[in-house]
Amino acid sequence: MMVFNENASFWAKSARDFDKQTSQDRDALVDRICSDIGQVDRVLDVGAGTGVVSRALARHVSQVDAVDMEPEMIAVARQNAVVSVLRNITFHTRSAYELCFSLRTFDAVVILNSLHVMKTPEVALREVHRVIKPSGLLVVPTYCHAETEENLKLYQQWASKSGHRSFHVFTCGDLCALITRCGFEVREKDVVEIRYEQQARGMILGYVVASPVFRQ
Repeated sequence: MMVFNENASFWAKSARDFDKQTSQDRDALVDRICSDIGQVDRVLDVGAGTGVVSRALARHVSQVDAVDMEPEMIAVARQNAVVSVLRNITFHTRSAYELCFSLRTFDAVVILNSLHVMKTPEVALREVHRVIKPSGLLVVPTYCHAETEENLKLYQQWASKSGHRSFHVFTCGDLCALITRCGFEVREKDVVEIRYEQQARGMILGYVVASPVFRQ
């Protein structure tokens, strides 16, 4: 069963221009993700978009599987990988709710800024729990629009203009609770601001690193 993208039209329209947004904060975030994951064998990038994280990871790990259910995003990601001469990324147009991988496949999983735009992020996290190794690492940087009243108002103003939709407006605490409920133990949590060059103010992001818990 394929679950269709709740934000499909927004992401389809955004795909070709998505990488035009520049941000030193975003670049630092991607570097942090790569540093936390380190030099492992195989990594899954869920909600990969145009492949910014996938391409960065591919320079440090053996294999990256990039999953996104928006075909336009995956098309741009493939093109970007070709331009970057990266051959160790495999692209999958697929829902995060039904991952096409075997039990305990991945050394690490990244879900960057996707959980809040999923209607049922619990389903995606439980699928990730299925495919991650017991020793694996989950890195889940996610916009936490409700962390402050000012940040929530800023997001609402931007969303009303752009057509973007979030099904969840998390605080960092909400995000950690969700991850814990889905079978992970939070190892690190942080709150950071992501500002793009054309914006006067940034958005708050919860940076969470977790490990899977397997019950005996």
